[in-house]
Amino acid sequence: MQKLKKLHSVHVIFLIINTITGVGMFTFPHDVSQVGYGAWVMPLVYGVVIQLLLLLFFRLLKYYPDHNLFEINTLLLGKVAGNFINFMIFIYAILVIFHVIKSYVHIVTLLAFQFNPTFWIITALLFVTFSIISKGNIISLAQYHILSFFLSIWFILFLITGFNKGDITHLLPLLNFTASDLLDAFPKGYFSFIGFEVILFFYPLINNQERAFKHTSIALWVVVFLHCFVTIAAVIHYTDWELQHIQYPIVNFMQEVQFSFAVRIDNVFINLWLLLVVGTAATYTWIAKNALDHISRNEKNENTKVLSALGVVFALLFLPGSSGEAIGKIADGVIYFNFVLVVFPLLLLVIRRVKS
Repeated sequence: MQKLKKLHSVHVIFLIINTITGVGMFTFPHDVSQVGYGAWVMPLVYGVVIQLLLLLFFRLLKYYPDHNLFEINTLLLGKVAGNFINFMIFIYAILVIFHVIKSYVHIVTLLAFQFNPTFWIITALLFVTFSIISKGNIISLAQYHILSFFLSIWFILFLITGFNKGDITHLLPLLNFTASDLLDAFPKGYFSFIGFEVILFFYPLINNQERAFKHTSIALWVVVFLHCFVTIAAVIHYTDWELQHIQYPIVNFMQEVQFSFAVRIDNVFINLWLLLVVGTAATYTWIAKNALDHISRNEKNENTKVLSALGVVFALLFLPGSSGEAIGKIADGVIYFNFVLVVFPLLLLVIRRVKS
């Protein structure tokens, strides 16, 4: 498998950063507003928890340096049970894509358009996602992530303009919330950090696996820093009540930013952020495709598998009535699927120990 080890450190870092940084940042300050002005501490809490989970991941991956999670599942659980778990991971990836695209389309139609071009926005998003993944090349995906990050992430620097209009004393005192508030807020903000688990799927493709943990940790703490920056800006600018009642505080913040050269800076922000949203969808499409590869034990017809995965997402997005609402509620609970997925390596480690 040495010939397949082609991801370098910069690829690993940006694959992790961009997969995590999807639409969650739009709502993050609102999602964790239950802890009040202490919301800006929450990214650090997620960072510590995820760092511990990464230690667990790499403990498992070092035993199987040439295998991804799909292969490890079948090695330790057998073909039937392993492929059942792999199919559940496929479902999880589909639900993440569904949730990310649905959330972004909702923001766009709510804030950027006077009419409702949902069909065309979704079609365009899925087409671009297919175009990125159709090559089946993880390097192409990583290169897209690097480019899209630098084209879009700089835009949050506009948040600095609001620092002098707010109240910096909102940041104090530190940890001004109860353990109950923390536990209630944790699941709501956790979706913004979903994506770190992708290391379980492309670890065998990393060129320098000895330093992969370091590079993954760097990516994680870059994301933590970005969320801290965004949340600090929101906490300084808005009151506690406003954070709890404004669903998209960052977008609202951008609506208040005024420059002579741009009338609606928030529209530019939303459209640029599309690059990151597509990146997140593309990574999970790649995971879904690889799940189908392993379940079918056939790596041919890759484009057909990509189209199948995106076709399922497309169909789910346009389910009518109660069926669509039911899928939406299931997708909203995708964090609980993620909870199971990220602690699953612990079970695999136990099974490996018993077998050995």
